[in-house]
Amino acid sequence: MRRADARSAFAAAVAAAWVAFAVHGTAAAAEEPDDAVRDLVFGEVLFHFYREDYFAALTRLLAARARGELPANDAESELLLGGLWLSYGQHRLAGEIFERVLAAHEDPAVHDRAWFFLAKIWRQRGYLAEAEAALARIGGNLPPELEPARRLLEAQVLMDQGRFDDAEAVLEAWEEPTEEWVGYARYNLGVALVRLGRIDEGAVMLERVGAAELDETANEERRALRDKANVALGYAWLQAGRPAFAKPTLQRVRLDGPFSSKALLGVGWADAELADYRSALVPWLELKDRNVLDAAVQESLLAVPYAFAELGADAQAADQYLDAVAVLDEEIGRIDRSIEALRGGGPIDALLAQPGDEASGWYWRLERVPDTVESRYLYELLSTHRFQEALKSYRDLKLLVRNLDEWSASVAAFDDILDTRQRAYEQRLPAINRSLEEIDLERMTTRRVQLESRLTIIERTHDAVALGSPDQQRLWRELNALEPRLALLGRDAEADALRVKQRFLKGVLQWELERDYKARLWEEKAALQKLDLALKEAQARRYRVTTARDAWPERFTALTERVAALEPRLSRLQDSARAALERERRLLESMAIEELEARRERLSTYRLQARFSLAALYDRAAARAAPPTAEAAGEGS
Repeated sequence: MRRADARSAFAAAVAAAWVAFAVHGTAAAAEEPDDAVRDLVFGEVLFHFYREDYFAALTRLLAARARGELPANDAESELLLGGLWLSYGQHRLAGEIFERVLAAHEDPAVHDRAWFFLAKIWRQRGYLAEAEAALARIGGNLPPELEPARRLLEAQVLMDQGRFDDAEAVLEAWEEPTEEWVGYARYNLGVALVRLGRIDEGAVMLERVGAAELDETANEERRALRDKANVALGYAWLQAGRPAFAKPTLQRVRLDGPFSSKALLGVGWADAELADYRSALVPWLELKDRNVLDAAVQESLLAVPYAFAELGADAQAADQYLDAVAVLDEEIGRIDRSIEALRGGGPIDALLAQPGDEASGWYWRLERVPDTVESRYLYELLSTHRFQEALKSYRDLKLLVRNLDEWSASVAAFDDILDTRQRAYEQRLPAINRSLEEIDLERMTTRRVQLESRLTIIERTHDAVALGSPDQQRLWRELNALEPRLALLGRDAEADALRVKQRFLKGVLQWELERDYKARLWEEKAALQKLDLALKEAQARRYRVTTARDAWPERFTALTERVAALEPRLSRLQDSARAALERERRLLESMAIEELEARRERLSTYRLQARFSLAALYDRAAARAAPPTAEAAGEGS
C-alpha cells in the first residue's frame, strides 16, 4: 500500500477515530460546536500528531493532562492518549484508558470509539469473545472513516473463531462498501478456508476477488490484490491436484506485477502436471532470466532442466543443471557473507538510515530498502508483519534514546537558565522594591474617593460653573466681581449701560455653561470609571509583582531540586532504553540471520538436487554410450 493511500485508508480510518472531532469540527463547526478544539494545548498536541511526530504528541499530551490543561477536551484527549499508547504496542495501558473513558463519559460517540478500540485490543490479545461483544456495543456513531475498519474487524474476529459462514454473512450485509476493504476481507476469508481444506468454498471467495473487473480508474493496490488472489487460488488448485483449474487462474496475473514470477512458476507446474513439458518450458524459461533472488526464479533453475530431461533433451538438461549449480554456489557464497555482516550489526542500522523520515508510531513502515548486498536477501523478511513490528520497535527505541540524550544535554541548559534568572532577580529586586514603594495606591484611592464626592455634590447642586473650562470659570468670577463695583456707580445713563452689559455677558456665559453641563458631567463620570479600572489594574499588577517577588526564592529552590532530580532519572531511563535497544537489535539480527540461513538451506537443497539430477543424467548417458558386454554379445550371437 502506498504511503499516501496508507494515510487515507489506515490513518484516516484509525487516527481519525479519536481526532475526527478536529477534522469534522472544521467542516461542521456551525452545526456541531461541541466538536471544536477548545483547549489551546490540545491544538498543540494535534499539531504534533498531524506532523506524524507521535513521540512529541504523546509527551506533550501526558504533560498537559498532568497539569490539568485539558478540561474542555478531556474525553477526546483520553481517546487520543489511548490510541497513541496502542500505536506504541502498550495494549494494557491503552485498554485501561479506553475502559476509563467508558466509565467516565456518557457521550455515545465517545463510547462507540472506545468500544471499537477495545475490540481491536482484545482481538490482538486473543480475547475473541470479548472483542465480538465490544463490537456489538457499538451503536452507530462512528466516524465514516472508521466504518470500513469496524466491518473488517468484525469479519476478522469471526474468522479467527472459525465462523466463516458468519464472516461471509457480515461481508454480504456490508452496504456500499469500498472495493479495497471488501477485497481484503474476502481474500483473507478465502485463504483461511483453503488452509482448512475447504477448497471449493475458499475458491469461491478468491474467485470473486481474482476475477473482479477493474476499470482504468482502479489503483495499483486493487490490481495487486487481484493478482494475489489469483496466485493463491492457482496454487490451491495445484495442491488439490487440479492443474487444469490452476492454469487459467494463474494466467490472469499481470506479467509486470509483483506476483508475476510466482504465477509463471505455477503455470509451468500446471503444464508439467498435465505432462505438457514443452508448454511448461515457456513460462519457466521466461522466469529463469529474472532476478535470481526471487524464490520462484531459484526454483525455475531446477524446473527448466527437469522439463528438458522429461522431453529427452539430456544435453540441454545437463547444461541447465550445470548453470543452476554455478548460480546457486554464487548465491550461497553471498548469503554466507551477508550472515557474517549481519553478525557485525551494521545492516540493521543501515535499514533505518533514511533521511527525511522521522515519523514513529503506528504509521511507520520501512518503505525504501537500501541497496546493499544484505538487504537484497531480506526483501521477503522485510515484508513480514513480525519483522516490521520488531523493526518499528527498534526504530522507536532509537528515537527514544536520541530524545533522552537530547534531554540529558538540556539539563545543563536548565541549570544555566535558572542561574541567569536568579542573577536577574537579584539585580532587579532593588528597583522593584523602590517602584513598589513609590507607587502609593492608597493615596490614589483616597484621591479618587474625593473626586467622586466632589462630582456627586456638583450633580446634586447642579453646579454648572464647576464643570466649566478654566477660562469660563475665570470670566464667571470677573463678572461676579463687577457687580458690587457697578452698584456704587450713579443712576446715570452710562452706568445703566454698563450694568446692562455686565448682566448680558453673565447671561451669555451662564447659557453656555448650562448648554455643556450634561455632556461635561457624563465625561467626568466616564473619566471616573476609567480611573476605577486603572486603579484596579494597578492593584492587580502590584499584587502579581509582589507575589512573584516573594515566591521566587521558594520557586527557585523547587526548580533547582527538580532539575537536580532529572539527571539521575534520565540516566536510569537512558540505561534502560539502551538495554532494550540492544535486545531489540539482537532480535532483529537473529530474525534476519534465521531468514538467511533458511534461504541458504533451501538453496543448498536445490544445489544438491541439481547435482543428483546431473549425476543421474550422466549415468543415463553413460549407460546409453557403454559398449555391450561379452555376455551380452554372446547372448546376441
